[in-house]
Amino acid sequence: MTKFIHFLRDDAGAVTIDWVALTAGILLLGIMVVYAIFNNGVSSLVTKINSTLSGVTTNVTLASVSISGGGTSGGT
Repeated sequence: MTKFIHFLRDDAGAVTIDWVALTAGILLLGIMVVYAIFNNGVSSLVTKINSTLSGVTTNVTLASVSISGGGTSGGT
């Protein structure tokens, strides 16, 4: 009977449960913050960049480039 009473009075594992609950709460809060940032912030940023770049025109011409091999295989 004394072992059972000692078991009921022992609270060494309660600290572990407190730390697990605290860590889970902090992790959940961090996930919610990251989700809020990426859900609203990034999508609106991409929309703004897309609307800004849609009006930009570029005049790029690609030049024809010839590469001559000057290696050991007898190139020109």
